[in-house]
Amino acid sequence: MTFLDISLKMLKKGLLRYRLYFLCSFFALTLFFCFAALLTNPSFMEGFAVDPMISSNVYFPSLLAAAFLLLFVPYSYAVFLSARKQEYGILFSLGLGRLEGLKWLLGESAALGAAALGGAFLAGTGVSYAFYGILVHVMGIHGLRFGISGKAYAITALLYGAVLAISALLLAFQLLGRRIHSLLLAPYQAEQKGRGYRWLQKHFPSYARKRLLECSLLARHKMGWAIRCCFSALLFGAALYLIGFCAAVLPSLPYGAARYCPYDLAYAESFLHNRISGEALRECLSRHGAPLKEEIQIPFARDAAFNYLPVSEVNQKLGCSYEVPPGSFLNLFQEDLEDGYGTEGRLTETSHISICLDAEAGDTLELDSCGSDVRILFNRNPAFADRTLLLNDGDYQKIASIGPYWQNTMHLIQLWDWESSAGGAAALQDLLQEANGLSPEEQWRLRATAKITELQTARQSCQCGFFLMGFIELLMLMAACLLIHFRIAAEQEENRRMAQSLFLIGATDEELFGLCLFKNRLRFLPPLLAGLLASLPPVYWQGEAVYHSGMEGCLAAGLAAALLCLAASKFTSAYSRRELQALTASSAPGQIKAQTPG
Repeated sequence: MTFLDISLKMLKKGLLRYRLYFLCSFFALTLFFCFAALLTNPSFMEGFAVDPMISSNVYFPSLLAAAFLLLFVPYSYAVFLSARKQEYGILFSLGLGRLEGLKWLLGESAALGAAALGGAFLAGTGVSYAFYGILVHVMGIHGLRFGISGKAYAITALLYGAVLAISALLLAFQLLGRRIHSLLLAPYQAEQKGRGYRWLQKHFPSYARKRLLECSLLARHKMGWAIRCCFSALLFGAALYLIGFCAAVLPSLPYGAARYCPYDLAYAESFLHNRISGEALRECLSRHGAPLKEEIQIPFARDAAFNYLPVSEVNQKLGCSYEVPPGSFLNLFQEDLEDGYGTEGRLTETSHISICLDAEAGDTLELDSCGSDVRILFNRNPAFADRTLLLNDGDYQKIASIGPYWQNTMHLIQLWDWESSAGGAAALQDLLQEANGLSPEEQWRLRATAKITELQTARQSCQCGFFLMGFIELLMLMAACLLIHFRIAAEQEENRRMAQSLFLIGATDEELFGLCLFKNRLRFLPPLLAGLLASLPPVYWQGEAVYHSGMEGCLAAGLAAALLCLAASKFTSAYSRRELQALTASSAPGQIKAQTPG
């Protein structure tokens, strides 16, 4: 029998370990590939077909998926190699060279990695098209074109290849550098009982005596379990935080969109673009079921940085009472300071501006700030600059006289029934595009903004955020459970010997099942509860920053944790029965073989 024959026999015996490692890599790769396909889709990311408010939802989940791939693949590979320590100890004791063992390990890693990557590409392609179908047909995000760029395949392969190569080399050298004696005894090594066990014996002696076997199981490998419980608690906490964050923040998007749309329609007219008559505007809106109630026209000038508005027009037509002396300007911040984004960078006042009126004559207009105000007076629009200054009428006339490129007119429109104005808003876009004679991409910067469209986009962004975050939350919950399951699976041989010993001294099936159930519930439930406690403060703080919705986020996280605890309680019962089956199913001939309850 050659070493290759022995290795193949070990491979056949340890097929379950290979399957678990393959599935972990396959799942992480498939999910990351789906987000990579969205990130590299031009129609989703470039902003013309899909609003950036929707497409921006993909960045954070993609970052989490990449972080998960970078962390979970090395961890699952480490667990996979840890379970094979004794096998390589046997091979080395039979004369297998360390260099040859390294080649076998790297060959196994490459073969498993290639299989996982190929399977993930196939599954990820199908899931990505399902992603597109949900985004288009369920959420109504139109303009998104189906297609997967070759960049998605390249990014996934490069990231996974780099992670797998580095982790395989480091862990292989670490494993193969150990002594044969240490490798052979790896499955039998357990740590001593820790402080928690001694504290329980001291303060609750009757309970400690009653739960002697259960507590001894929990006391073994305390360092390894402490690390895994901390990581599991972090994953559970991150998942619950995202649940609370989504419940607190995402539903506020439609409310925020409405706050920034005081008028039902808004667009900018210049001497070259968007020049349509009032009669054509009324006829277009009426024909599509959106009759016009009021139209306000305000002249404004703009450059690359500022909108310049005459203060008298703002006071008269928008119901304000601002006073701006000659030679000065008022900073107008069109912001909702309760939207959770803070004030840093949003309320930076401009103290002085210098505008060239006549380059040849060297004539400039010097203006100084006379204060600021925070108030949303008109809708956002791509044709408006990001910052707005209110000027005295005399100073505004000097700026407007520079040339026709500076002169614009702001059209603010109220409708009788804005909630059914989607058709009218679309018809107005077509009318403006026809008047300008531009392509859809060129018209994008000159389009009219509509309250109904902004609300629809905000709702779609909310739905898209819930949909994408749901995958990441599921990933984290599954990863936390897998962390615990891997460690329990690594102790299977040790627990099998314990179970056989207990059967020999008269333990019953139900007693052994109760022991497994007690152990597993204390493996799964405390990290979940610790994750909940860790997630509540940031959920509350983040929710309070966004329209005071902190309690809603905490309630959502608490409800999710309660459901997860209930599911974990049911799951650990079935899990413990399957564990007991695994512990007793492979008893050697002549040993006691138990029948599992139920």
